[in-house]
Amino acid sequence: MDETIGFEWPGRFKIVSCWSSTAPACDEAYQGLQISLPLPRALYCARVTTRDGRSVVHRLGARDILAVPAGLPHELIWRRSAPVLSLMLTQEFISDAVGAGQSAPEAAFTVRDPFISAAGSQLWETLKLATPGPAMVEALVTAIVYRLVAEGSSRDQALIGSRTGPVLTDVQRARLERHIEGALDQTLTTGSLATWLGLSRWRFVKRFHSTYAMSPLAFVAERRFVRACRLLDESTLSILQIALEVGLSHSHFSRSFLGRFGYTPSEYRRGLCR
Repeated sequence: MDETIGFEWPGRFKIVSCWSSTAPACDEAYQGLQISLPLPRALYCARVTTRDGRSVVHRLGARDILAVPAGLPHELIWRRSAPVLSLMLTQEFISDAVGAGQSAPEAAFTVRDPFISAAGSQLWETLKLATPGPAMVEALVTAIVYRLVAEGSSRDQALIGSRTGPVLTDVQRARLERHIEGALDQTLTTGSLATWLGLSRWRFVKRFHSTYAMSPLAFVAERRFVRACRLLDESTLSILQIALEVGLSHSHFSRSFLGRFGYTPSEYRRGLCR
């Protein structure tokens, strides 16, 4: 496991570059914008406390960049050790990078952007140098912030906790998650999940979105990916057997896995993505 590497420009930004621990990491609310930028193989959950005190969970992978604004406590639970960058940025730096009229976001969100991921990989490599050049570090951080803050608002983002309205109760959420985990090898539809929970389809979808900030089928897909990655890591099952374990055909599983992570299940198992 690589040693933690840090880089700080007081009053501007701070970077922590490390391999994530699979133990939960509870971050205190930072006084500026915090960006978690995972690199290949990452699988993690983010539990964010919203402005109104709700706790919202989002399940993420290596292509999902998480942005948490100032003052929002959050917990990161890494499901696999993987390289990750944590950027903590002051409003002064954001204003300089993006423009004086642009402020940091008010709600936590995730975004997928190949440019940001590529810049993050380059930043990771730069920080591993014996004497990383401050100019290069600043340029890469500025590019990431500009793309994320200035252009990210016009992209499809998964807002964490920004939706309002009734949410699933703790009991409903626990029952539903247990049901989904036990039925990943079966066909799961929005209608069948709503019926199982005893709600109308419309009410179920609204409450599900307010609770998880994603659709029921997106949630099911994420749980299938988590199960599949665990089986690829810990079992000797064939790719076909794993596909059936998560309720997918071999071809659908391979295409979906490639689209989600950028490499095939076989490449993942052989460690070629490291």
